[in-house]
Amino acid sequence: MVMARRPALLVVLFLVALAGCGQAAPDLPLARAIVEKPATTTTTTTAAPPEVAADATSHVPEWPVVDRDVQLPGPPFQLADVMVPKIGIYTSPTDPNPLISMSHLTEHGLPRVFPIAGQDGDRFKVLLPIRPNGAVGWVRMADVQTEEVNYWMKVSTSAHTMTVGNGDQTVFQEPVAVGTGGTPTPLGTFFVTELVRPIWQPYLGPYAYATSAHSDVLYSFMGGDGMVGVHGTDAPGSIGHPVSHGCIRMSNSGITKLAGMLPLGTPLFVTP
Repeated sequence: MVMARRPALLVVLFLVALAGCGQAAPDLPLARAIVEKPATTTTTTTAAPPEVAADATSHVPEWPVVDRDVQLPGPPFQLADVMVPKIGIYTSPTDPNPLISMSHLTEHGLPRVFPIAGQDGDRFKVLLPIRPNGAVGWVRMADVQTEEVNYWMKVSTSAHTMTVGNGDQTVFQEPVAVGTGGTPTPLGTFFVTELVRPIWQPYLGPYAYATSAHSDVLYSFMGGDGMVGVHGTDAPGSIGHPVSHGCIRMSNSGITKLAGMLPLGTPLFVTP
């Protein structure tokens, strides 16, 4: 059964334990995590500034099924909301055994969802938040509940702009910073996996969306695996230019508006 995304705001505090959750209610469900201050560790330094940490999942080094031109029917777009503690990810609609499994929660304890790209038998073809970009897999329909999202995001790397739509209506547009020539923002069809409040990382602004996209150049970055984020910035002069390590920077007012609008699973289309 297809269900519309219900208004809800889940706030997770990761300082000691789960601190609480509450309700806020524009139109769609939102999920946010407050990222705890990282422990002091000895690591190899890098000249690049920190970016959003990657989502931690159990996966093989190189997922074998890739569709860089995957199409998502919609809007409205169909999402698979994971309903089991761990969901098996299959490499085809007929494989008897999953190649990997993922928790029903993301790294910061938020609900795991996958955009649905198709159906074959009793399995959905879904976009995966793992390397390489364009990774797709199949999940059992019995393990998920389908929901709809009408919102979408589109970023043009040449025009340095972001457009957000609700169905066939444009509801938001502003300049953004994208990756440089050496560390470009990857092109393709992706989706948002987490919404975090990076309270110990002011260079990310008040909110940051983690996405399923990964840098095609940086495979290890500040403790993560080069995941591409959409976030605010403490350097507003960089907006509108190709200056990042692949992430998409926008105004703090803009990311705050989106944080009250876009649910997890919202498709992100990155184009030239």
